[in-house]
Amino acid sequence: MNRTVAGFLGFIGGLIAGYCIVLFGWVAYSTIADVSDMGGGKAMGIAFFFAPLGGVIAGAIGAILLTRLARREAAS
Repeated sequence: MNRTVAGFLGFIGGLIAGYCIVLFGWVAYSTIADVSDMGGGKAMGIAFFFAPLGGVIAGAIGAILLTRLARREAAS
C-alpha cells in the first residue's frame, strides 16, 4: 500500500475513532457522575471543541502508525 494512502486512511480512521471516544466518554462520565447540564453548554463544548481536538490528535497518531506500517511492508 502506498504510504500516502496509508497515512490518509490512518488519519480518517483515527479522526472518527478519537471523536467518538471523547464524545461517548463524556456521555458515559456525565451519566455515571450525574453531571447537571440543563443549558447544554458542557455538551456543546465537548461536541464542538474537545471531541474534534481528540479526533485530530487520534488522527495524527493513526496516520503516523499506518505510515510506519506501510514503510515496513514496502521494505520487506
